[in-house]
Amino acid sequence: MKNLAGSRLGSSRRRRATKGVHVKHAFSFLAAAALLFASALAALDAGALNLHRSGEYEAAADAAATAGGAENLALAARALNAQAYLDTDKAKARKAAKRAFEFAEDAVTADPLLLEGHLQGAIALAQRGARMAAWKAFVLGLAQRARDRLDAALALEPENPWTLSTSAAWRLEVARRGGGDVYDADADLGYREFIAARAAAPDNIPIAYECALRLLAHDREAWRADALAALDAALAHPPQNAFEQDVQALAQAFQAAIAQGRAAERAFIDAQP
Repeated sequence: MKNLAGSRLGSSRRRRATKGVHVKHAFSFLAAAALLFASALAALDAGALNLHRSGEYEAAADAAATAGGAENLALAARALNAQAYLDTDKAKARKAAKRAFEFAEDAVTADPLLLEGHLQGAIALAQRGARMAAWKAFVLGLAQRARDRLDAALALEPENPWTLSTSAAWRLEVARRGGGDVYDADADLGYREFIAARAAAPDNIPIAYECALRLLAHDREAWRADALAALDAALAHPPQNAFEQDVQALAQAFQAAIAQGRAAERAFIDAQP
């Protein structure tokens, strides 16, 4: 699944986890999810943030890492996850996602209650797994490790739209790729999480696009109307940064494929990580 990968800045409130950490992985992320999510603005390095918004992800990661601190380390992870989400070269995307994970882990070490650190770690693991052979991702335990970090993020903030959408993409993609029983990936719960994420952030372009992509990938007629409505939403709002602009371009290409018929729609879906 792609996730969502990094754009708009929400408030990353810290809450003490009330349950244990669990994790599985596999999608591409959304990652769109999400991939965009943020921490307290006052703690973020302004230069790194501006570089991220303009789509200079490598430079943003370097600047954020230099600035230091948990929030900036999470921003470095978010920038590299955004780069991985958009990169069509699988090897380069895996490399960016691996670096993103390292920064995310450093952020969590510095502040275990920082939601963004857990979320970006999950996205990074998911993006790596989506761009390698399934057997290798299984051996590395990427699905479970991603799920554990998602569960940690959900424990900190259960109603956060970025976390909900990333969790939804994980459940749907793991189930679609045959890992539902192995990882207890409930596609119906993933659908409900996407609907909740959309309700919480109806104007969010990456979340809307990921919702459309992951629901239509399952080819359930009962979900089709919600998926197409999400795609319309991804195209209806002006992008606020470079990442949203690129995700909206993906949404436009997806809409064009759908207009050509189910075969073209399926080809577009199958081409996504």
